[in-house]
Amino acid sequence: MNAYERFRGRRLAVVESMLHDAFYNGIHRARDFGCEVWLLVRGEEWYTGGGPLAEHPLGRVDRVLHVDTHDWRAVVDALTDDDGKPLVDGVLSFSDYHTEATARAAEALGLPSQGLDAVRAANHKHLLRAALDGDPANVRWRLVTRAEELDEAIAHVGLPLVAKPPSEAISYGVRKCATREEAVEAWRELSGIRRSLRGQPRPGHVLVEEYAEGTEVSVESMTVDGVTHFFGATSKYLHKQTMLEEAHSFPVALAPGDWDALRSCVDRALRAIGYRQGPAHTEVMLTEAGPRVVEVNPRLPAHMISTMVTDVCGTDPHLDAKLLALGVEHVPDRAPGQGVAGGAAVVVLFPDESGEFLRVDGVAEAERLGVSVRFHHEPGDLVAERLDNSASVGFVYARAGTAEAALDTAREAAALIRIHTRRTAT
Repeated sequence: MNAYERFRGRRLAVVESMLHDAFYNGIHRARDFGCEVWLLVRGEEWYTGGGPLAEHPLGRVDRVLHVDTHDWRAVVDALTDDDGKPLVDGVLSFSDYHTEATARAAEALGLPSQGLDAVRAANHKHLLRAALDGDPANVRWRLVTRAEELDEAIAHVGLPLVAKPPSEAISYGVRKCATREEAVEAWRELSGIRRSLRGQPRPGHVLVEEYAEGTEVSVESMTVDGVTHFFGATSKYLHKQTMLEEAHSFPVALAPGDWDALRSCVDRALRAIGYRQGPAHTEVMLTEAGPRVVEVNPRLPAHMISTMVTDVCGTDPHLDAKLLALGVEHVPDRAPGQGVAGGAAVVVLFPDESGEFLRVDGVAEAERLGVSVRFHHEPGDLVAERLDNSASVGFVYARAGTAEAALDTAREAAALIRIHTRRTAT
């Protein structure tokens, strides 16, 4: 029997969602296997931009519940019957801003959970740094809560350094600082952030970290009963000025010893925070002195990385994670070479300027190279309003015999595409 047939007859609650088709399609594939899916959202505008949810891919779930998803108690109340029993067989979230409330709700309901303390440590990056204390994969760091603490933090961490909000996502607010003056400016900017992108209150603290020089990758994994199974490593190409992720390929070709060291580093990090089960997208810098953990994300990756894992490894991380959340015994022990492609790659499409999305040229020419071009914005949308990974408008996706060949094709195709925007009045 196909392992995914075990979805049939089960009910899963999904708390909010990350954006883009990979996450929407993951929900619908579970429904195709007979899983009933309830979606809990605080507001629809985050996904629809003001349009009706019924016309959005998320609107095709079995039931939509409007709940204060910032409050775990509200999530529990929405998923509990009059006798105090859970109405669902599992609950999960891939939204960075809701994984913690979801883990707490799951534990209150007596349902499978990634582990509340683990999710909290991953989401609040200073807690991850504290959990990794003494591990060679950690970096020097300080949590700066007042301006008077900044100079000591700079002296401890050294320059250049990275300043970031400790509890944000999608690279929001990440700043590389080469001088004290740049660090002071980053503090002034980031300490003013008192609400998350989804509206949760923030204290204005700033995490200051040692800048690790090297090659950044991410490691895609699935943990089952505290044992982590590794799919492989994903390359990450960053824009030199903005530090935004502009391309990925999978799997990264590493020497066996380097892969062993990388896998061990991530395994130690997940064990350090007590991660019980579920997907993890762990970002690591490969330095001359060894791997250094950048951050742990207790969710599936964005930017079509999970699609690359599916095509290369022959398993579906979206379905794997949902089965685990439902309490189904399932070990997705797959590796590169077991899928339909030897390698895959994605190039992220960004507009040159923010503003109103007008049109795109060159898509037909790009697709003649055998790639798939996908957009998550439409003409008329306002795009690139913030300097973070949400500034993208689409992806170019390619498969080939190797990750390197796929990336070459995706880059060649992306170079043919022109995104036209019009500046809007501010």
